[in-house]
Amino acid sequence: MRYFKYKNIKKNMNNALKEQYLTLTKDEKRTVRKERLWRRCSSIVAFIIFFTCMFASVYLIKIIPRPSNQWLEVLSVLGKVIVGFVLLIVSGFLTYGITYPLWKKVESFNIPLMKKEIFSKACGHLRDYYGLQEPYIITKCYDSTDENFKNHDVCIFVVNDELRITIDLIRGFLHGHRDLGCYVLNRDEIVISKKHENNLLIAELKTEDTIFLLGYRAKKFIENSFLSREKDT
Repeated sequence: MRYFKYKNIKKNMNNALKEQYLTLTKDEKRTVRKERLWRRCSSIVAFIIFFTCMFASVYLIKIIPRPSNQWLEVLSVLGKVIVGFVLLIVSGFLTYGITYPLWKKVESFNIPLMKKEIFSKACGHLRDYYGLQEPYIITKCYDSTDENFKNHDVCIFVVNDELRITIDLIRGFLHGHRDLGCYVLNRDEIVISKKHENNLLIAELKTEDTIFLLGYRAKKFIENSFLSREKDT
C-alpha cells in the first residue's frame, strides 16, 4: 500500500474561478470586475488605517517618560503593556468602523452562484493526477483509520493492477484543501468483507494497517472489477 497527495491546493480555486468567469454574461463579468476592484481597495484602505493606528500607538507608548524608581518602572512597563493591548483593540475597531461602508459596498454586488459542473471541472487536474478512470464507483466512507476520510463520499477505481481510493472527484469541490490524497492498494494486501454496523450493512476494506468502512455496494464493485481480474489472468 502507498499514499500520495497533490501539492498545489490553490489550483482548484483558480480553475473554478476561470470556468465560472467563462460562463458569465458581459454584465455579470462587469459586476465581477467591479467587486474585485472594490475588494482590493477596501483591503488596501483597511491595511493603511490599521498600521497607521498601530504606528501612532507605538509612538505614544514610547514618549511616556521612564520613571527613575525601580518599582515605578515595573508598574510603568505593565501599564505600557495594558495600554498597548487597549490601543490594539481600539485600532481594530477604528479600522472596522472606517472601512465598514466599503465592505458593505463589496457585499452589495450580486455575484452569480457557481454552477455545479464547475466544481467537477475544478477537479480535472486531480482526476488526471490520481489516474481516475473507469471503472469507478462513488460510495460513502462511514469510518476509516484515516480520520480525514470519515463521513465523506469517496471514489474507488482501478488503475492497471491497483485499487485506488480518493475523495469524490467526480462531483468535485472548490477548495483544494478538501483533497484527501489517494490510497493505492494491491490485491494481495486487501481483504473485503461485509459487516453490520449500527443496523447497517457495510463493506469493510482492510489492509494490514488501514481500514475503510464503505457503502455495501463497494464490496461487489471491488470483487468484480478488481479481485476477479486475478482469476481471469
